[in-house]
Amino acid sequence: MALTVQSICNLLSVYRLKLVAGKEGLSKNISWVYYTEDPQTIEFIRGGELAITTCLNIERYKQNTGNDSTQFEVEFLSELINEFVERNASGLIINIGKYIEKIPDEIIALCDRHSFPLFTLPWEIHTIDIMQEVGNKIVIENQKHRSVRESLYDAIFQKRRFDISQLENTPFANAKSLCVVILEKSNNFSGDEDELMRYLDFIFNSRIKIPFNDFSFFITNNEIVYIVKTLDTSIAKNIFLATQKDRYFFNSKVSVSGICDNPYFLDREYEHAKITLKLENKSFCDYNNLGFFKILADVKDKQLLKSMYNEVLGELEKLSSQKKENYLETLKLYIESTGKIQKTAFENSAHRNTINYRIQKLQELLNIDLSDGKSRHLIQTAIYIREFLEKIEQSL
Repeated sequence: MALTVQSICNLLSVYRLKLVAGKEGLSKNISWVYYTEDPQTIEFIRGGELAITTCLNIERYKQNTGNDSTQFEVEFLSELINEFVERNASGLIINIGKYIEKIPDEIIALCDRHSFPLFTLPWEIHTIDIMQEVGNKIVIENQKHRSVRESLYDAIFQKRRFDISQLENTPFANAKSLCVVILEKSNNFSGDEDELMRYLDFIFNSRIKIPFNDFSFFITNNEIVYIVKTLDTSIAKNIFLATQKDRYFFNSKVSVSGICDNPYFLDREYEHAKITLKLENKSFCDYNNLGFFKILADVKDKQLLKSMYNEVLGELEKLSSQKKENYLETLKLYIESTGKIQKTAFENSAHRNTINYRIQKLQELLNIDLSDGKSRHLIQTAIYIREFLEKIEQSL
């Protein structure tokens, strides 16, 4: 779906394209092809470009100065490559054989250090042929990529419009394991949505170490929503780890859903990732860690949850704020300790007589027997509901 530098290696093998350095950067995405002979023109690129040069300026320098030193080749190529790296280009193809015979060892080492793919192309191969081949392929792949994004967006937000046949002949056809990852949009990024999409496509996403054909993404409201093909939601950690080293997303939260076996259920998994973002006060939030809250999250009627809480613990709401919180904390610790007074007193930093008194009062107030296992389970559920509803309300 996405055209990577590795894809170009396969596409252009017939042209005798040879990778000589920077193999660690082969997963980078390619936005376009860019022909240049002058480092001064590199300021016009926007990121993700695959550059091509014949090193014509090296020949001009030799003619103007009479200096045949290979040191100038190193200096010229170093300046060229450092500019490309600084501006997040995806790689460089050098047409060798006329203006430059071979790539200096210093340049190979430089590209390896920056994981910047460097290719050589025999002089007899015309650069225009390469540019046309790559350009046409990029246009086709971008159309496929956009179509998949739109289809997956519909699966989540416009379900009536979604047709699974739209994913035929794409990497998402017949996908059986999908999850949703939400990345909070960064306030540190000052550009518009098109610029953010370009940054994600050609810079950020190349760092998350997930094959490009295994995910798609789109931007909506204040979120970047990734749909990932995976059997293991821990792959979402890669996105989170990439944010920790990114100048824009280093303080953004990441949330991952559970796994569904059909794109028709992506709307449900989006809601799971969304509610996990609200419930967990962490930088990386995993739906699979919600425990009992997973059940509450799937209750659409929140009024039903409020009613159940009121039936069980509603009498506590009539108390003063301080007394209510004291009783709730005692009740929670008592339930968690399976009814052990001494342990509850220790955890509550209170005397056991105080705890005994509160438990007696709670039983009278709630008209419930806390020595009964079923009653304690009911109380525990009501406490979970209260905590769940409070977190939901705080996030609004």
